[in-house]
Amino acid sequence: MELKKYKLADIADFNKSSISRSETFKEIIYLDTSSITENVVSGTVIINTKEAPSRAQRKVTNNTIIYSTVRPRLKHYGILRRPQNNFIVSTGFATIDIKDLYKDKIDPRYLYLLLTQPAITNYIGNIADTAVSAYPSINPSDLSSLCFMFPDYDIQKTIADIWNNYDYKIEINRAINQNLPTLDRSSAEAKAYHAA
Repeated sequence: MELKKYKLADIADFNKSSISRSETFKEIIYLDTSSITENVVSGTVIINTKEAPSRAQRKVTNNTIIYSTVRPRLKHYGILRRPQNNFIVSTGFATIDIKDLYKDKIDPRYLYLLLTQPAITNYIGNIADTAVSAYPSINPSDLSSLCFMFPDYDIQKTIADIWNNYDYKIEINRAINQNLPTLDRSSAEAKAYHAA
């Protein structure tokens, strides 16, 4: 298996697109940095564009990786699958999109797996801890300077597909678990009804 080394700045665009005044969205679906952890979105907000916070700026597309530049040890990162056109994320995220030239060489899902390894999270966290700011933070350049070894595209895709299947199963299980109290309550109510 042949591996190729790539620097992220060479293969990906960082903060590629921002919302502009010419956008025709009446409302946006907004994701703040605290609303995603390890690729699990805890909630979004639908906001009228005129009332949106000033940090609601970054546009995303399918397979955009978002990585919080604030307190990276909290793991506020994810990869977006088919977001709606008016889905906007906070400027607290660095957005990472594979450049067109590398779309047949780099699977963004595989890159996401590389970026979210515990060793990388720890490394980025150490950089953030040395930041000259009121809180631990990084710059997009801290991410873009990272280098990774990549196998052939087909191997990346196979690994990413396996992860995707497990991630989807976990998502389904999480949804089931969130409904368990409702199911349990319904069962208790049914027993009380039949007992009467």
